[in-house]
Amino acid sequence: MKKIRIISFMCIFVFSLTTLSGCYDSRGIEDLAYVTALGIDITDNDVLSITFQISIPGTSSESGSSQSSKTENTTVECSSIDTGISLVNSYISKQLNLSHCKAIVFSEKIASKGLNKYIDTLSNNVEIRPDCNVIISRCTAKDFIENATPSIETLTARYYEVAFKSSEYTGYTTSTEFATFVNDIKNSFIQGSAILGGINNGENRLDRMPYAEMDGIDGGAGDTGDAGNTGRTGVDGAYKADETPIDDVNNIETFGTAVFHDDRLVGELTGLETLYLLLINDHIESCTLSVPNPYDNNSSVDLFVRKSKNPKINVDIINGSPFITVDLFIEAHGLTLDNNIDYTSVETIQLLEKSAENHLKSEVTNFLYKTSKDLNSDIFGFGKYALHKYLTWDDWIKSNWNENYKNSFFDVHTHVTVVSGSEFDKSP
Repeated sequence: MKKIRIISFMCIFVFSLTTLSGCYDSRGIEDLAYVTALGIDITDNDVLSITFQISIPGTSSESGSSQSSKTENTTVECSSIDTGISLVNSYISKQLNLSHCKAIVFSEKIASKGLNKYIDTLSNNVEIRPDCNVIISRCTAKDFIENATPSIETLTARYYEVAFKSSEYTGYTTSTEFATFVNDIKNSFIQGSAILGGINNGENRLDRMPYAEMDGIDGGAGDTGDAGNTGRTGVDGAYKADETPIDDVNNIETFGTAVFHDDRLVGELTGLETLYLLLINDHIESCTLSVPNPYDNNSSVDLFVRKSKNPKINVDIINGSPFITVDLFIEAHGLTLDNNIDYTSVETIQLLEKSAENHLKSEVTNFLYKTSKDLNSDIFGFGKYALHKYLTWDDWIKSNWNENYKNSFFDVHTHVTVVSGSEFDKSP
């Protein structure tokens, strides 16, 4: 009997150790400061400057409805990200927590120097979520975060979460998650890209830049290929972040793409070039595209486009140089209608299809050569289509695809089907 009592006592003792003490180190949400955005800059003296945007939950208003959450920004100069977090923790009354961080913002200055050590540090932080957005800011990361004041969304965290979803239906910006970015900049058959951000200063760019000058912008309307159009076609997408003619004052915008070679920023894409990137990578649901009007060289026709089939990509190695073939299959619905044009005519539809195909073929070809000759950055992942050309992994590594990409040649085929007859003016 005594032995049974001893065993019972030991069981109760063990049970108490494993249950009653299970929450001794727990922390409530009131003890944590949740970071919604993290900005990383570098000073002229090569010292890190880190900005933390901390969410402050709203309180109930007099009417009983919940107010929008506010944020507070704290900036610290430090030698590393981890020491910066420790310094801020010693300053504020709560402990920083990155588990709800929606955006990591790097300035162009620090991105052009290389991001490997910062990416490795953040990857090692268990609080950073893999779906956190990566933004390269044309201004300082601090300025970008301080001007992040959502005008429609009431929650700042929610704003970061949905702001970049527009890439699915406009094509003018990308949606780059942290896990994808880390994988791409460390891979042997693809290069990295990220969201390009900036601050809208409220000035209307159209008042300051004539259309003739805008035609020369990367991805602009100046080169329309066989269509022969030298007018305003494509001008609406020929911008980068902080250049769009949107009438807003000191608010952030994302437009275009930041391009990397290994871990260094090497260039930027306009919104229109980003659209071509998403079409090739099959990362866009639909978008609006302007093509030359076959009946008027001074005007364009807007088409609502979406893929009719998945893009087809093939890579051959000829004399050591990549030969890349790209086929794009697009279905288009007319948005711009002209009373002087008979859209019920088969000949008219065929002429419009030909104009769209020639325009896209020329624009996409020029864009691909820009990524290879000017930037030497395979942001499409064409390398994975070349892997099977090599017998062993060692042969693939020796080919040095990421460096050899600059020697690529391209053959682009565009297949555009325009909805014809009475359906042309119907909503898709």
